[in-house]
Formats: sequence, structure tokens, C-alpha cells
Amino acid sequence: MENRLLADAFAILKRALKARGMTYAQLGDILGLSEVSVKRMFAQRDCKMSRLFELCDLLDLPPEEVLQRARRTEPTSQHLPVATEMALAADPSLFHFLILLREDFSARDIANVYQLGPLDIDHYGRQLEHLGLAELHTQGDVRLKLSQPIRFRQFGPLHQLVKAINQQFLRHAIDRSNDLDTSFHTMGRRVLPDTVTLILQDIKALNAKLANLARQDQMIASEQDLVSFKLTAAAGIVNYPQFLKIQQAAPSAMPLP
Repeated sequence: MENRLLADAFAILKRALKARGMTYAQLGDILGLSEVSVKRMFAQRDCKMSRLFELCDLLDLPPEEVLQRARRTEPTSQHLPVATEMALAADPSLFHFLILLREDFSARDIANVYQLGPLDIDHYGRQLEHLGLAELHTQGDVRLKLSQPIRFRQFGPLHQLVKAINQQFLRHAIDRSNDLDTSFHTMGRRVLPDTVTLILQDIKALNAKLANLARQDQMIASEQDLVSFKLTAAAGIVNYPQFLKIQQAAPSAMPLP
């Protein structure tokens, strides 16, 4: 399971390790692990909580302070290379495969949902591996190599696919707005421009809050207990005539002078 909070904690531990002049080999000797195993653990930025606490203890760092500092680390999103976006845009199924992996679906889960065979998983896994986005492991396991959130270019090669996904989600939310686990709200008001700025800041803060809560959930819950949650918000100054069309009435329908 991809875990931003744990990844940020490892970044802090790596910095502390360097500050103390300690090598991976020396740390491995203390932990009873090989240097390769320690390197892999830091590269993947993943381990059990007990191991994380052990690392903190060895570096004389209070675990709660490391986690608090990690929570303050705001994840930065990254653009994929334009050539990579173009390759994904040319194969929507490959792009959707990547999105599902980012949502912590395993290759086996994807195969079950879409009734894909081993050759299909091997095909998409190798394509992502060729693009430098994932690694294809034994028994059809595909693991992403991306440690940061992905940000797609506006009006870039993937613009239409991203737009279609969000439009489909909006239709889903509108149709199911009465469900307990789905919400859709829309409102229009006449306000001052500084009020618009304030509301947009609040939406940005809500997005950051959701990201932080998700990271905390991933620290304490198993993958089976987590659900995928999506927030799509659209807000801004609107020119109603741009969206609302009124046709001219037929001459017979025009009132008499």
C-alpha cells in the first residue's frame, strides 16, 4: 500500500542518518539485515510500524515527533514527461490501469474486475515498465515506482481523458446525490470578488485536509478496510449566458404589439 506519511517519515530518517554519518551497512549490522535489504527498505520507503519505531530508537528520534514532522510535509505533485503523457493518451486502457494502481488496486484486483488474463496484465505491466512508471514482478505483480502524486498538464495530451473521468464522476454524483456515501451540491450567488477568493482558498484547504486524513488512515488501517474516495470541486466566477442558451421564439409565438 502506497503511504505518503510513511514515505515522508523515511525521508526524515534518511536525513537523520546522513547527519549522523551512518551508512546503510552500519545500520544493517545493528538491525541484523544486509546492506541490500536496508537500501531496499529506504528506497521503497515501506516497513512495519515496529521496524519504524526501531529505526527511530536507533537514531535517537522520538517516533511521535518524526510522524508529526512527516504530517507537516506537504506532498508535492509532479508532471510526467510529455512523451509519457502522449503514450498514455494513445492507450486509454493503459492510462486507466495506471490510475487504478495509484488507487492501490493490485494487478490481481484489476484482473478480477475487468476479467483480464495473465497475458493482459503482463502487457500493461511491461508497457508501464517501459515508460519508467512501474516494475513488473513475478506472478504478474505490478508495482508503481512513483512516490509523488501525479499532476496532469492542463490541455496536455491527457486532458481529454482526465476531463472525461471527472465528468463521468460528476454525473455519478448527481444521479446518486441522495445516497449516504455520495454528495452533490450546487449553488449560485452574487458576491464580491474577494469572497470568491476566500471560497477558493477554503476549497484548497479542504483538499489538503482530505490528503492529510487519507495519509493518517493509511497508517493505521489495512488495505481491506480502506475505500476509494474522490473529491471533484468546480467553483469560480460564472458567465451564465455562456452556459444557458435561450432560442429566439418562433414568430407565431411572439406577442402582438
